[in-house]
Amino acid sequence: MEQRPMHGSGPLDPPSPEVARLYLDEIEVIEQRREERIDRRAVAWQSIVTAVVTAAIFTAYLLVVRAEASAAQPLLFLLLVTSQIIAGVGERNGLQWRTPRSTRWYMVFVVLFALAVVGTFFALLISPEARPMWAYFIPGAIMLVGFGGVGVAQLWKTRGSAPAARPARDPIPLGTRIATASVGLLLALATLSIGVGDDLTTSIVTLVLMMIVVGWFIAWRTDAGPAALGRYWRWPQFLAYALTVVVMLWANVQTVYSGPMATSTYLLCGALVAALLIGSAVLPEQRRARDSRRS
Repeated sequence: MEQRPMHGSGPLDPPSPEVARLYLDEIEVIEQRREERIDRRAVAWQSIVTAVVTAAIFTAYLLVVRAEASAAQPLLFLLLVTSQIIAGVGERNGLQWRTPRSTRWYMVFVVLFALAVVGTFFALLISPEARPMWAYFIPGAIMLVGFGGVGVAQLWKTRGSAPAARPARDPIPLGTRIATASVGLLLALATLSIGVGDDLTTSIVTLVLMMIVVGWFIAWRTDAGPAALGRYWRWPQFLAYALTVVVMLWANVQTVYSGPMATSTYLLCGALVAALLIGSAVLPEQRRARDSRRS
């Protein structure tokens, strides 16, 4: 390997074979420590839950597009926020996004998976009224089998192995709590836009929400960033967000297939979405988590 001399000093001497061997041994130790910190079971379950949630949102989006394309815009915002939370959960579990050693088969799988999802997606959008209802569940089913299948395979590989040691979780920072409550307000606004009934207003609201999320990306590495939600959330916050997703999907699908609901219904849905996430943001730390930090 060619060495470029630094200004004011000569090139470094190459390491001896013994030193090079020690370097390689140390690399193996570091890789082993990294593997011990990764909770493979948690990563597997994350893949399965990701498959279920993503497939549900994507299927609902296609069903709404089939009836009225402009009404599906709030679901794009929901899908974007969900993807950022999932990325944060992966960071908490020690997941590293990198290409596996079997690169050839990995690329073949990725290409076939992408072609299947994108191909069926555009086939449905070209002539939506000519496609049967069941066809709109195919892309979601492909995503469910693709991501969920990977998670099931990972879970199968971890059978019989000792569970990874979980480090003590840090308390939810104030910035993450503020971000959680803010997401609740934004999703409540997106829910209210479903019942506006005016395509232009819905488009403007969705555009403003998207711009806010793009600006939110600036705080990516902070405790108030989008990935921090997945890193610090506990089960109450995840449960509140799951119920929020259910409320938004129901309101959107119900509107396009059964007609607009009463204004009070949309207000109630928006208030419920905001209350769920704001309420979970102000919840105190669990006593067990506090006790583990004291010890």
